Amino acid sequence: MFPSIHLGFADIPTYSTIFLAGFFIAIVIARKIAGRYRLAKEDVLYGAIYAAIGILIGSKLLYCLTRLPSLIQKWDAVAAGFDKNFMQTLLFLMNYLFGGLVFYGGLIGAFLGIFCYCKQYHLSYVPYMDVFAPLIPFVHGIGRIGCFCSGCCYGIEYYGPFAIQFPYNEAVPQLSQVPRFPVQLLEALMNFLLCGILFCLMKKKNLRNGRLMGIYLIYYSIARFLLEMLRGDKIRGSISVFSSNNNLGVTTDSSKHTFCNCCSRFIIIFKHIYCCFLGSQIRVQTNSSKNGNKSCKNHN
Repeated sequence: MFPSIHLGFADIPTYSTIFLAGFFIAIVIARKIAGRYRLAKEDVLYGAIYAAIGILIGSKLLYCLTRLPSLIQKWDAVAAGFDKNFMQTLLFLMNYLFGGLVFYGGLIGAFLGIFCYCKQYHLSYVPYMDVFAPLIPFVHGIGRIGCFCSGCCYGIEYYGPFAIQFPYNEAVPQLSQVPRFPVQLLEALMNFLLCGILFCLMKKKNLRNGRLMGIYLIYYSIARFLLEMLRGDKIRGSISVFSSNNNLGVTTDSSKHTFCNCCSRFIIIFKHIYCCFLGSQIRVQTNSSKNGNKSCKNHN
Protein backbone atom coordinates (compact mmCIF):
# COMPACT_ATOMS: atom_id res chain seq x y z
CA MET A 1 0.00 0.00 0.00
CA PHE A 2 1.40 3.39 -1.04
CA PRO A 3 -0.82 6.21 0.29
CA SER A 4 1.72 8.81 -0.83
CA ILE A 5 4.64 9.21 -3.21
CA HIS A 6 7.78 10.55 -1.55
CA LEU A 7 9.73 12.95 -3.77
CA GLY A 8 12.33 14.02 -1.24
CA PHE A 9 10.99 17.52 -0.70
CA ALA A 10 7.30 16.59 -0.34
CA ASP A 11 4.83 13.70 -0.13
CA ILE A 12 2.24 13.65 -2.91
CA PRO A 13 -1.02 11.68 -2.37
CA THR A 14 -1.00 8.59 -4.57
CA TYR A 15 -4.73 8.69 -5.31
CA SER A 16 -4.69 12.28 -6.53
CA THR A 17 -1.61 11.68 -8.68
CA ILE A 18 -3.01 8.56 -10.34
CA PHE A 19 -6.45 10.07 -10.85
CA LEU A 20 -5.08 13.25 -12.45
CA ALA A 21 -2.83 11.21 -14.73
CA GLY A 22 -5.82 9.15 -15.86
CA PHE A 23 -7.92 12.28 -16.37
CA PHE A 24 -5.28 13.94 -18.59
CA ILE A 25 -4.93 10.74 -20.65
CA ALA A 26 -8.71 10.68 -21.07
CA ILE A 27 -8.68 14.29 -22.35
CA VAL A 28 -6.05 13.37 -24.96
CA ILE A 29 -8.14 10.40 -26.11
CA ALA A 30 -11.32 12.51 -26.19
CA ARG A 31 -9.64 15.09 -28.43
CA LYS A 32 -8.56 12.35 -30.82
CA ILE A 33 -12.04 10.83 -31.18
CA ALA A 34 -13.84 14.20 -31.31
CA GLY A 35 -13.71 14.14 -35.12
CA ARG A 36 -16.00 11.10 -35.27
CA TYR A 37 -18.78 13.26 -33.90
CA ARG A 38 -17.75 16.42 -35.78
CA LEU A 39 -16.81 18.18 -32.57
CA ALA A 40 -14.07 20.79 -32.24
CA LYS A 41 -11.11 19.62 -30.17
CA GLU A 42 -11.17 22.88 -28.22
CA ASP A 43 -14.82 22.33 -27.26
CA VAL A 44 -14.01 18.82 -26.04
CA LEU A 45 -11.10 20.20 -23.99
CA TYR A 46 -13.15 22.97 -22.37
CA GLY A 47 -16.06 20.59 -21.87
CA ALA A 48 -13.70 18.27 -19.97
CA ILE A 49 -12.54 21.19 -17.82
CA TYR A 50 -16.14 22.05 -16.97
CA ALA A 51 -16.72 18.36 -16.21
CA ALA A 52 -13.67 18.29 -13.92
CA ILE A 53 -15.03 21.25 -11.96
CA GLY A 54 -18.39 19.48 -11.70
CA ILE A 55 -16.70 16.27 -10.53
CA LEU A 56 -14.84 18.07 -7.75
CA ILE A 57 -17.87 20.04 -6.56
CA GLY A 58 -20.39 17.18 -6.91
CA SER A 59 -18.28 14.48 -5.26
CA LYS A 60 -17.26 16.73 -2.35
CA LEU A 61 -20.71 18.23 -1.86
CA LEU A 62 -22.50 14.88 -1.74
CA TYR A 63 -19.85 13.47 0.60
CA CYS A 64 -20.39 16.47 2.87
CA LEU A 65 -24.17 15.98 2.82
CA THR A 66 -23.88 12.27 3.67
CA ARG A 67 -21.69 13.11 6.68
CA LEU A 68 -23.96 15.84 8.07
CA PRO A 69 -26.46 13.55 9.90
CA SER A 70 -23.74 11.85 11.95
CA LEU A 71 -22.07 15.20 12.60
CA ILE A 72 -25.32 16.66 13.96
CA GLN A 73 -25.54 13.75 16.41
CA LYS A 74 -21.99 14.48 17.63
CA TRP A 75 -22.36 18.27 17.63
CA ASP A 76 -22.23 18.66 21.43
CA ALA A 77 -18.78 17.04 21.49
CA VAL A 78 -17.64 19.14 18.53
CA ALA A 79 -18.87 22.34 20.19
CA ALA A 80 -16.96 21.43 23.35
CA GLY A 81 -13.85 20.86 21.22
CA PHE A 82 -14.06 24.40 19.84
CA ASP A 83 -13.82 25.76 23.39
CA LYS A 84 -10.71 23.67 24.16
CA ASN A 85 -8.76 23.87 20.88
CA PHE A 86 -10.40 25.90 18.14
CA MET A 87 -7.93 25.27 15.28
CA GLN A 88 -7.55 21.53 15.89
CA THR A 89 -11.32 21.08 16.05
CA LEU A 90 -11.79 23.17 12.91
CA LEU A 91 -9.27 21.02 11.01
CA PHE A 92 -11.03 17.88 12.25
CA LEU A 93 -14.38 19.29 11.13
CA MET A 94 -13.09 20.18 7.65
CA ASN A 95 -11.51 16.74 7.23
CA TYR A 96 -14.67 15.06 8.51
CA LEU A 97 -16.90 16.89 6.04
CA PHE A 98 -14.62 17.16 3.00
CA GLY A 99 -12.09 14.35 3.48
CA GLY A 100 -13.63 12.02 0.90
CA LEU A 101 -15.45 11.70 -2.41
CA VAL A 102 -18.71 10.13 -3.57
CA PHE A 103 -18.51 8.72 -7.09
CA TYR A 104 -22.04 9.30 -8.29
CA GLY A 105 -21.96 12.82 -6.86
CA GLY A 106 -19.02 13.43 -9.16
CA LEU A 107 -20.82 11.74 -12.04
CA ILE A 108 -23.85 13.99 -11.67
CA GLY A 109 -21.50 16.96 -11.34
CA ALA A 110 -19.74 15.99 -14.57
CA PHE A 111 -23.09 15.81 -16.40
CA LEU A 112 -24.04 19.24 -15.10
CA GLY A 113 -20.63 20.67 -15.98
CA ILE A 114 -20.84 19.50 -19.61
CA PHE A 115 -24.46 20.63 -19.78
CA CYS A 116 -23.53 24.13 -18.55
CA TYR A 117 -20.72 24.42 -21.09
CA CYS A 118 -22.93 23.32 -23.99
CA LYS A 119 -25.74 25.59 -22.82
CA GLN A 120 -23.39 28.56 -22.53
CA TYR A 121 -22.08 28.18 -26.08
CA HIS A 122 -25.30 26.83 -27.64
CA LEU A 123 -23.93 23.37 -28.41
CA SER A 124 -25.73 20.03 -28.50
CA TYR A 125 -24.57 18.05 -25.47
CA VAL A 126 -25.65 14.61 -26.77
CA PRO A 127 -22.46 14.02 -28.84
CA TYR A 128 -20.37 14.96 -25.81
CA MET A 129 -22.14 12.27 -23.80
CA ASP A 130 -21.09 9.69 -26.38
CA VAL A 131 -17.51 10.96 -26.53
CA PHE A 132 -17.05 10.85 -22.76
CA ALA A 133 -19.05 7.62 -22.17
CA PRO A 134 -16.12 5.17 -22.61
CA LEU A 135 -13.72 7.53 -20.83
CA ILE A 136 -15.70 7.64 -17.59
CA PRO A 137 -15.02 3.96 -16.77
CA PHE A 138 -11.41 4.45 -17.91
CA VAL A 139 -10.78 7.28 -15.43
CA HIS A 140 -12.83 5.48 -12.77
CA GLY A 141 -10.74 2.34 -13.20
CA ILE A 142 -7.54 4.37 -12.81
CA GLY A 143 -9.03 5.94 -9.70
CA ARG A 144 -9.77 2.51 -8.20
CA ILE A 145 -6.12 1.58 -8.58
CA GLY A 146 -5.42 4.73 -6.59
CA CYS A 147 -7.92 3.53 -3.98
CA PHE A 148 -6.04 0.23 -3.71
CA CYS A 149 -2.74 2.06 -3.21
CA SER A 150 -4.26 4.38 -0.60
CA GLY A 151 -6.11 1.62 1.26
CA CYS A 152 -9.59 3.11 0.95
CA CYS A 153 -12.76 1.44 -0.40
CA TYR A 154 -11.36 -1.89 0.80
CA GLY A 155 -13.00 -5.30 0.49
CA ILE A 156 -14.55 -7.79 2.88
CA GLU A 157 -12.63 -10.22 5.06
CA TYR A 158 -11.38 -12.92 2.69
CA TYR A 159 -8.98 -15.89 2.93
CA GLY A 160 -9.23 -17.33 -0.60
CA PRO A 161 -7.11 -16.78 -3.72
CA PHE A 162 -5.90 -13.21 -4.39
CA ALA A 163 -6.48 -12.21 -0.74
CA ILE A 164 -4.51 -9.09 0.24
CA GLN A 165 -2.97 -8.43 3.64
CA PHE A 166 -2.60 -4.67 3.89
CA PRO A 167 0.08 -3.15 6.15
CA TYR A 168 -0.96 -1.13 9.17
CA ASN A 169 -2.33 2.31 8.42
CA GLU A 170 -3.12 4.81 11.18
CA ALA A 171 -5.88 6.41 9.10
CA VAL A 172 -7.63 3.04 8.60
CA PRO A 173 -6.53 0.77 11.49
CA GLN A 174 -9.15 -1.91 10.78
CA LEU A 175 -7.75 -2.42 7.28
CA SER A 176 -4.79 -4.55 8.35
CA GLN A 177 -6.59 -6.67 10.95
CA VAL A 178 -7.58 -9.43 8.50
CA PRO A 179 -6.87 -10.37 4.85
CA ARG A 180 -9.11 -8.47 2.43
CA PHE A 181 -10.68 -9.16 -0.94
CA PRO A 182 -9.11 -6.78 -3.52
CA VAL A 183 -12.44 -5.30 -4.57
CA GLN A 184 -10.74 -2.10 -5.78
CA LEU A 185 -8.76 -4.04 -8.39
CA LEU A 186 -11.83 -6.04 -9.42
CA GLU A 187 -13.80 -2.84 -9.96
CA ALA A 188 -10.88 -1.36 -11.91
CA LEU A 189 -10.83 -4.46 -14.13
CA MET A 190 -14.60 -4.26 -14.70
CA ASN A 191 -14.33 -0.57 -15.57
CA PHE A 192 -11.54 -1.19 -18.08
CA LEU A 193 -13.58 -4.00 -19.62
CA LEU A 194 -16.63 -1.73 -19.89
CA CYS A 195 -14.40 0.98 -21.41
CA GLY A 196 -13.24 -1.44 -24.12
CA ILE A 197 -16.80 -2.56 -24.87
CA LEU A 198 -18.00 1.04 -25.24
CA PHE A 199 -15.11 1.88 -27.56
CA CYS A 200 -16.10 -1.07 -29.74
CA LEU A 201 -19.76 0.01 -29.73
CA MET A 202 -18.71 3.56 -30.61
CA LYS A 203 -17.98 2.38 -34.17
CA LYS A 204 -21.67 1.56 -34.68
CA LYS A 205 -23.53 4.66 -35.80
CA ASN A 206 -26.91 3.33 -34.66
CA LEU A 207 -25.64 3.39 -31.04
CA ARG A 208 -25.03 7.13 -30.99
CA ASN A 209 -27.35 9.98 -29.93
CA GLY A 210 -26.66 9.37 -26.26
CA ARG A 211 -27.17 5.61 -26.29
CA LEU A 212 -23.55 4.90 -25.31
CA MET A 213 -23.98 6.86 -22.10
CA GLY A 214 -27.24 5.04 -21.45
CA ILE A 215 -25.48 1.68 -21.85
CA TYR A 216 -22.76 2.80 -19.44
CA LEU A 217 -25.24 3.94 -16.80
CA ILE A 218 -27.23 0.69 -16.94
CA TYR A 219 -24.31 -1.72 -16.86
CA TYR A 220 -22.29 0.14 -14.25
CA SER A 221 -25.33 0.41 -11.97
CA ILE A 222 -25.72 -3.36 -12.06
CA ALA A 223 -21.99 -3.97 -11.62
CA ARG A 224 -21.76 -1.52 -8.73
CA PHE A 225 -24.65 -3.14 -6.89
CA LEU A 226 -22.85 -6.50 -7.08
CA LEU A 227 -19.51 -5.00 -6.07
CA GLU A 228 -21.06 -3.43 -2.97
CA MET A 229 -21.55 -6.95 -1.60
CA LEU A 230 -17.75 -7.30 -1.60
CA ARG A 231 -17.03 -3.96 0.09
CA GLY A 232 -15.73 -4.11 3.66
CA ASP A 233 -16.14 -0.44 4.58
CA LYS A 234 -19.83 -0.84 5.35
CA ILE A 235 -20.26 2.10 7.72
CA ARG A 236 -20.47 5.17 5.53
CA GLY A 237 -22.57 8.31 5.68
CA SER A 238 -26.06 8.62 4.21
CA ILE A 239 -28.79 11.18 3.72
CA SER A 240 -32.25 10.34 2.37
CA VAL A 241 -31.77 7.92 -0.57
CA PHE A 242 -28.13 8.95 -1.03
CA SER A 243 -25.18 7.39 0.74
CA SER A 244 -21.42 7.46 0.40
CA ASN A 245 -21.40 3.71 -0.14
CA ASN A 246 -22.85 4.36 -3.60
CA ASN A 247 -25.73 1.90 -3.33
CA LEU A 248 -28.30 4.68 -3.11
CA GLY A 249 -29.09 4.31 0.55
CA VAL A 250 -29.57 0.52 0.58
CA THR A 251 -27.45 -0.70 3.46
CA THR A 252 -26.19 -4.25 3.36
CA ASP A 253 -26.85 -4.84 7.05
CA SER A 254 -30.56 -4.16 6.76
CA SER A 255 -32.74 -7.10 5.76
CA LYS A 256 -35.77 -5.04 4.88
CA HIS A 257 -34.15 -3.67 1.71
CA THR A 258 -34.38 -6.30 -1.00
CA PHE A 259 -32.64 -6.72 -4.32
CA CYS A 260 -35.74 -5.58 -6.18
CA ASN A 261 -35.97 -2.42 -4.10
CA CYS A 262 -32.37 -1.53 -4.87
CA CYS A 263 -32.73 -2.26 -8.59
CA SER A 264 -35.92 -0.21 -8.78
CA ARG A 265 -34.10 2.80 -7.31
CA PHE A 266 -31.32 2.41 -9.83
CA ILE A 267 -33.81 2.21 -12.69
CA ILE A 268 -35.79 5.25 -11.51
CA ILE A 269 -32.72 7.44 -11.07
CA PHE A 270 -31.24 6.28 -14.38
CA LYS A 271 -34.54 7.02 -16.12
CA HIS A 272 -34.59 10.60 -14.81
CA ILE A 273 -30.94 11.19 -15.74
CA TYR A 274 -31.39 9.73 -19.21
CA CYS A 275 -34.61 11.60 -19.98
CA CYS A 276 -33.40 14.94 -18.62
CA PHE A 277 -29.94 14.98 -20.15
CA LEU A 278 -30.35 12.88 -23.28
CA GLY A 279 -33.95 12.20 -24.27
CA SER A 280 -35.06 15.81 -24.49
CA GLN A 281 -32.12 16.78 -26.68
CA ILE A 282 -32.69 13.83 -29.02
CA ARG A 283 -36.29 14.94 -29.49
CA VAL A 284 -35.15 18.48 -30.26
CA GLN A 285 -32.66 17.22 -32.82
CA THR A 286 -35.30 15.00 -34.42
CA ASN A 287 -37.77 17.87 -34.71
CA SER A 288 -35.14 20.20 -36.13
CA SER A 289 -34.10 17.63 -38.72
CA LYS A 290 -37.75 17.17 -39.76
CA ASN A 291 -38.17 20.92 -40.11
CA GLY A 292 -35.00 21.04 -42.15
CA ASN A 293 -36.30 18.36 -44.49
CA LYS A 294 -39.56 20.27 -44.96
CA SER A 295 -37.72 23.47 -45.82
CA CYS A 296 -35.59 21.58 -48.34
CA LYS A 297 -38.73 20.21 -49.99
CA ASN A 298 -40.18 23.74 -50.16
CA HIS A 299 -37.03 25.00 -51.87
CA ASN A 300 -37.15 22.14 -54.35
